[in-house]
Amino acid sequence: MKKTDININYNKKLKILEITKTIIRTDGWSQNIIKKLIKNKNISSTELTLLFPNGYRDLLRFSLKVINNTLERNIKKINIINFSLTKRIKKILLMRLEILNKDKIFYKKTFNHLLLPQNSKIMKINLYNTIDEMWYLAGDNSTDFSFYTKRLILGAIYVNALFIFFNKTYEE
Repeated sequence: MKKTDININYNKKLKILEITKTIIRTDGWSQNIIKKLIKNKNISSTELTLLFPNGYRDLLRFSLKVINNTLERNIKKINIINFSLTKRIKKILLMRLEILNKDKIFYKKTFNHLLLPQNSKIMKINLYNTIDEMWYLAGDNSTDFSFYTKRLILGAIYVNALFIFFNKTYEE
C-alpha cells in the first residue's frame, strides 16, 4: 500500500471518528455505533467495513491511537530534551491531559467503556502502548530491568491521574 493511500485512509478514519464523537458524547460506546453511523451520517457500510474490519472495537482502538499521534506531534514542536527525564515525563503527561481535556466528555465515556471487563484486553494493550510512547517521547532508551519498572510506575501514575482528571476540572 502506498503512503498516499495510508494517508487517505487515515484522513477518512479521522472524519468518521469526528462523526462518531458526536454520537459517543450522548449515547456512549456500544456495538450499535456502526449501525448509528450508517443510519445517521451517510457513511457506507462498505467503507466502514474496509476501514474498521472489526467493527466498533477497531474504531475504539483508532480513537486511542489518535491521542498518541497527537501527543507525538505536539511534543515534536517543543524542545524538551534539555529538561531532566523527570520533567520531560511530567510535561508529556500534562500535554496528554491537555489533549484529553479538549474533548473531555468523549474521552471520559471512552475511559469508562474501557473499564468494562469485556474491554480489558484493549485497555491493557492501549495502556502499555501509551506508557511506552510517553517514555519513548521522553528519550528513554533503557533496556534493563528499569525498562519495566519505569513503565509500571508511570502506568500507575497515569491511571490515577485519569481517575482524578475525569472527576475534577483540569485546573484542579
